[in-house]
Formats: sequence, C-alpha cells, structure tokens
Amino acid sequence: MHAEINADMLPEQHGGNLSGLTQRYPDAPRPLIDLSTGINPYPYPLSLKEEWTHQLPDVIAMAEAQRAAAQYYNVNEIVLAPGMQPLIFALACLRLKEHGRSRIVIVSPTYAEHARVWEDAGHEIIPATIEAVEGDVVILANPNNPDGRQVQPQRLLAMAESLAARNGWLIIDESFTDLLPQLSMAAYVTKRPNIAVLRSCGKFFGVAGLRISGAAAPAEWMPWLRIALGPWPISTIACHILPQMLKDTAWIDSTRRKLAEESAAWRNILAQYFTVIGHTPLFTLIETPEAERWHDYLASRGILIRRFATQPNWLRFGLPMQSRIERLRTALCR
Repeated sequence: MHAEINADMLPEQHGGNLSGLTQRYPDAPRPLIDLSTGINPYPYPLSLKEEWTHQLPDVIAMAEAQRAAAQYYNVNEIVLAPGMQPLIFALACLRLKEHGRSRIVIVSPTYAEHARVWEDAGHEIIPATIEAVEGDVVILANPNNPDGRQVQPQRLLAMAESLAARNGWLIIDESFTDLLPQLSMAAYVTKRPNIAVLRSCGKFFGVAGLRISGAAAPAEWMPWLRIALGPWPISTIACHILPQMLKDTAWIDSTRRKLAEESAAWRNILAQYFTVIGHTPLFTLIETPEAERWHDYLASRGILIRRFATQPNWLRFGLPMQSRIERLRTALCR
C-alpha cells in the first residue's frame, strides 16, 4: 500500500497550494478562494475540442501559434514553452556553454525560480537591488513580482548597453507586462544582441493551467532554444487556442480596463487593514507585523494568500472576483 500524500511532505510552492490548505484546515469554508498566485480571476473563455487531447501538435498549428505570439508580443520570432522554467534553464545552459560559469545578478526580491534554476545550472547567484547590477548577466522582472516595481525602457536600454561592453546579458521577465504594455522591451530584442524577454500567458489571460510561456531573444540564441525545447514545446490545445486568444483585441482591451478598475477598489479595501507597499493590477503587496497570524487566520476561513520566508512581514493578495468581495470583507473584519 502507498502512504497517503501529505502537503507538508512536498516542496514549498510559490502559490496555488490549495491541497495544503485543505489538509491543514479541513473545516475551512467552501469554495476555497486562492489569492496566492496573481492570476486573472476572469480567464479567457476557451472552446476546446475533444480530439485535441489525443493528437500531437500539427506542424501548421504550431507555426500559427508561434506567429500569433510573435505578432502579439511585437517581435520577429518567439520560442514557446510549457511554462517559464524550461526557458530559464535553456538560457542558463546557453550562457554556460558560450561563456562558462558566470556571475548572475538577480534584482531582488523577485520570482525565486530565476535564482534556483541558474544556480542549479552551475552559475554564481548575486542578489542585488536595481541600483547595483554589476555582473555578467542581469535578470529582473518588470513589473516586478512581488512588489510591482517598474523600470522604464530607457533605463533598461542603458543597462543593456553597459552589459554588452563585457559580453553581458540582460534578461527581463515580463510575466505581468500585458497590463502595462508600455514597459515591454520585446521590440528592442532584434536591435540589441544581448537582450532576452520572457513572457507568460498564464497571468493576464488566466490560463496558467495550460502552461504557456515564450521567449524572444537574439537570432543567434534561437536555434539553441528550439533544440532545448524540442519539436512539441507546447500542447495541441495550446496551439489551437493561442491564435484566437492573442488576436482577441476586444477581450484584451476590455479586460485591461476591468482589472485596472477592480484592482484599485481592492487596494482601497486592503489599505483599511494593512500598509500597501506595492502592486500591479493582478496583485497587491502589503506589510504587517502580524503577517503570519493573518495568513493562518485567512487560511482557516478558506482564503489562501502568499507569504514570504525572507520577508516575514509581507503578504501578497491576488485580485479576487467581484462575487467574492463581500466574503473577503467579512473575513478581514475578523
């Protein structure tokens, strides 16, 4: 017989660990509310066909998905992948192959997988602030997760130029840039030999379970990325839904407006109980000396939020659906 799987036995998740909440708080009210991930609570409406689940991706369908993604992200070419981690690892391995073990500056705090994957690939990790970015490779998220910090493109271009003088790279994680397209550096990828941009469909489009990400990089890097990700880098379902989703400008425009309006109202609610220290339209970062108590209390009420081991006074709240607001208000009034 196999032992029962316990959430406490598994690696720590960055968010979305509803099974852990269920095991620790079996009597928590239902439905559970997951505010730990920064994912659009109003996902793109998908229409799926049964045959897509047993067919390998068609060559033309894959090409159409890549073309739609390149057009949406305003790049000449993009490599698609099943999530961000394979792209991060492929870039880390390419750096090791071309330049050996390098000093990787991670503008922190940020998405922890960047440091973990680059270190596992054999590089030296140097956490830093945006004011101190001396290294061989600089990695930052824009806007940043979890604090929403924004860096304007002109500053990033100057950073890339400085790095290029010593064969350095600039890698920008734009997972949350769909809502702030003016920050994107994707259009500069073809003009600079050392800039790569990482994008994700999971956050803004709300389809995180489909695991669709992409990388735009200098032309010389693209053959390596394609080899590293293989002939079927995304699923048949992803191939078919991407063109429709990325070309739906009416949905994209209305969703940007909706999320901006609702997130402003949600921040006003949170500000009644906490100190808001950063945000994007999909998440709000707060500070409180009672972070651990709030995290446990809300979990007992069936509400999962994100906490941070390295910042014990921080909590991150994702954007809830409007239909959940009254339940959240009641919980916050404890």
